Amino acid sequence: MHVIIDHRLSSPPAWNAMQYRLLLSGDRADFTTLTLDLDTRELSILANYAAPYNASWVERLSSQRDLDQLVGLSEGDESGLLYSFEIDHEKGACTILSQLPTLGAPGHFTKLRDNSALALGTYLGGSIALYPISIVENGKIMLQDVPRTEILPKFPYQSTGHGPNKSRQQQCHVHQILEDRQGLLYAPDLGSDRVWILQRDGVQALAVCGWLQCPPGTGPRHAVLTPDEKMMYVIGELSHTVIAFDVSTAPAEAIPPIDGFAPNIIPPEVHPDHQTMMDSAEICLHPSIPNVVYVSNRWERHIAKREPHLQNVPQDLPPGDAIAIILLSDDGRKVKNIKHVRTNLDVIRGMRLSDDGKYVVVVGQEGGGVEVYAITGDKGDKWTLVAGLNEGLESGIKHAIWL
Repeated sequence: MHVIIDHRLSSPPAWNAMQYRLLLSGDRADFTTLTLDLDTRELSILANYAAPYNASWVERLSSQRDLDQLVGLSEGDESGLLYSFEIDHEKGACTILSQLPTLGAPGHFTKLRDNSALALGTYLGGSIALYPISIVENGKIMLQDVPRTEILPKFPYQSTGHGPNKSRQQQCHVHQILEDRQGLLYAPDLGSDRVWILQRDGVQALAVCGWLQCPPGTGPRHAVLTPDEKMMYVIGELSHTVIAFDVSTAPAEAIPPIDGFAPNIIPPEVHPDHQTMMDSAEICLHPSIPNVVYVSNRWERHIAKREPHLQNVPQDLPPGDAIAIILLSDDGRKVKNIKHVRTNLDVIRGMRLSDDGKYVVVVGQEGGGVEVYAITGDKGDKWTLVAGLNEGLESGIKHAIWL
């Protein structure tokens, strides 16, 4: 067991139940906790806690008063780390409870609904694995140091050696894991242009039982299931398009996308010739308002720097990247309208809605900025900046969660 205590925090501030609390993580030295005060419209730093290397994804699994139980991953370069930890806000302490190495650099995980394991996808290595867990006193999550089930899906472009994007699709790059109510796992794979569907037998067996087939060069990064679990929306990091699938008959092999559904999320002011220098990032649904999808863009301010030979790149850079708000038809199978919200954040990497759907936090990887927007309107399509913070935050923020 490894204990981390932040000595820079002299006395933890009093917590107001009317406030919101956030946790930032990423390729930076610290976890940072923030408070959002709605009365003053301010974000303030509560504490910094030393974090494992490149803690690019963290999830809160339970809370008891001022004690949060969490799981995180360390991306690593070739191999990584999965760990459970807790933050005691009253004592100003962060404690690593258990940890296990991973095969390849991990990108995302989810806790299985039956609390038996964490399902983990590795971006480098292309594997999908089950890490058994136990939940002990006070809700603490412990990784079990036992043999794990791990599989590597077959790379569909193996005969040619790469997918349509030669530099980004040379192997499987599993970027996310989702679980539906049936216990099926879905794994968007940027390298293979597939969303793998997997079936498990407890934590002892895991097998590919089908896949969603994205158009070549899509580079599926993240996906969301609708509440009725009949539809899945997938964001292509490479294509900048949202692909929709009817998954009501899953699992099956090569499930095709819904015909005619492929909205491009890049703001219209970006020239088509410049779009390959950008990436897409997060995709979210509103927890209570149907038929609206939120998707973030990144790297718009860096187009000329990433490819100096490009012509006619605007000299006046936008203040930050943009969020696409996609309004759908009642059946969710057609796009009615696309709006964009311009942020002040450079290279959006993390975006997360609060559980009540009233607010969304967005973070910038370059420069360290954080912004919180209020979500209003019958369609959830009105975003109003509530608070922002940049000063005092180190850069490299990749993820933010509500505590």
